[in-house]
Amino acid sequence: MKELSSAIILISCASLVDGSPSSSSSSSSSSNTTVDRPHFPIVQVTFEHVSNVFGICLWILLGILAKIVFHLSHRLTKKFPENCLLIILGIIVGILLYVTHLEEEKRIYILNSDMFFLFLLPPIVLETGYFLPKRAFFDNIGTILLLAVLNKIFNTMCIGLTIWAFGKTMFYGGTDFALLECLLFASFITAVDPIAVLATFVEIRVNDTLYIVVFGESLFNDAVSIVLYRMFASFLTIGQNNLTADDFILGFVSFFVVTIGGVLIGIAFGFMAVFMTKFTERTPVLEPLIVFVYAYIAYIIAEMTGLSGILAITICGMMVKQYVEYNITKKSMATIEYVLKMASTVMETIIFMFMGLTTVSEQQTWNTGFVIVTLLSCLIYRAIGVAIFANLANLRRLLELTRIDMLIMSYGGLRGALAFALALVLDERLVPRKKEFITAATVVVLFTVFVQGTTLGPLVKLLNVRRKQIEEPTMSATLTNRMMDHVMTCLEDIAGITGANSLRNKYSKFDQNYMKKWLLREQPEEKLDLRLWQTFRNIDLQTAIKLHEEQPATKPTTTSQSQAQIPVIEFSPSSSRHTSVSSIVFVFFISHFPMLSCFFY
Repeated sequence: MKELSSAIILISCASLVDGSPSSSSSSSSSSNTTVDRPHFPIVQVTFEHVSNVFGICLWILLGILAKIVFHLSHRLTKKFPENCLLIILGIIVGILLYVTHLEEEKRIYILNSDMFFLFLLPPIVLETGYFLPKRAFFDNIGTILLLAVLNKIFNTMCIGLTIWAFGKTMFYGGTDFALLECLLFASFITAVDPIAVLATFVEIRVNDTLYIVVFGESLFNDAVSIVLYRMFASFLTIGQNNLTADDFILGFVSFFVVTIGGVLIGIAFGFMAVFMTKFTERTPVLEPLIVFVYAYIAYIIAEMTGLSGILAITICGMMVKQYVEYNITKKSMATIEYVLKMASTVMETIIFMFMGLTTVSEQQTWNTGFVIVTLLSCLIYRAIGVAIFANLANLRRLLELTRIDMLIMSYGGLRGALAFALALVLDERLVPRKKEFITAATVVVLFTVFVQGTTLGPLVKLLNVRRKQIEEPTMSATLTNRMMDHVMTCLEDIAGITGANSLRNKYSKFDQNYMKKWLLREQPEEKLDLRLWQTFRNIDLQTAIKLHEEQPATKPTTTSQSQAQIPVIEFSPSSSRHTSVSSIVFVFFISHFPMLSCFFY
């Protein structure tokens, strides 16, 4: 019994010894649970959730503040173009990000191809196509196509071959460049940027002919640049040693397919947008949205199918502007114009600031010889090409381009965000010299924007280039121009020549007989005639009432009750200089029978 009791005592003691730490651990765990229990958060910051949108809003706000400050300082705006100051601001922000070593955050603020081509470029091109002066554009379409297509190909081949030839020497420090790489680089470094041209030429207010030729060239030049860029990139993918004659023929055919396909897509979606506004009489709030959505869908589908999105959205904007104003309300028209202007201004501001920021942020390789050859080749071949093809255009132009115009055209060939964005999206596996190309593109863009863009205004004043007239044309000038169009059309018909006036007249008849009947809610002539009759009748009634109040009238005499009472107005000799019997009779008949006025007008 004593042994059994002692064993029980030892087991109980052991259990006490083993249980003491467990009890202490349980008590400590309970205390830890009490201390570490999460509390209800009053405010919780999740920046990662809104980082991209927050960065875009900050860029827009910074651009708005920069434009306000720039326009408050008249000294800066007189000496420097606005886009130069925005690039400087972007460079300052880029330096700050580079010093702070924010590698991950900088990805949000760097200009990439998707952001540029899908979000920033479409509003700008749509705005330019919507407000494009169509009469001046189509009057100079031959000159624009010569400069945009043939001059573009000439500059691409000459610059590419020149860069490649200098690469065979020691001028680049032993760095070798392949021929297809040089042609690919030349395809986008020769792109005259419409954004930079628009910002500069509008600011200095050159005349309409010079503006529309350079701007139209830059607009089509971009389409040609993207076609050549994709063609040479495909050649690099195939391999220089694997190319055959069929590849070059297919590349030539793709140029026409891309351009014509983009134009057809723009026409189709412009037609659909205008036709849909024909049925929005009871839902006018949707009218601006229809215009924006169809134009953007045209651009997206063209880019998705490898066609020219720039031409698609430009043609869509031109077609919408031609017809949609007859279907929608005045408030919708004002909304479309203000939204396009606002979006275009904001996107231009962001693009120029992004260019300055990406200049600092990107990894680049400096090659002095390559940069010098590229810059000089762009300047020299631009001037040679403009001189050659402008003189060819003068053979068929009624108003010839002068040497001063050619100088401004060659000097105003500014490079911009398009060349820079295409350099950024190069595949380094296909183009080993991508960093050298980015550096050279940066130098060319900054030189043309800062040096040429800054000195273009003083050069225009020095050469006394004709400026744009701010005043609207008078009614007599408008009627005279229309009369001359009809006279020239008659002369062309008599001479048996199919010229620009005859083509314009045929299109006008086709537009009147078919397009407007299909697309418009009511014919504009009927609406215009109704307003004219109402306005004319109101004016005649007011004139008759005024004459009746000024002159004393006798009581009308009645011969019989069945006869109508005709007022007889007596005129004093002193009032003969104001009125006459014929004018009173004319006003009486026109005020009561407005349709008779068609015999007088």
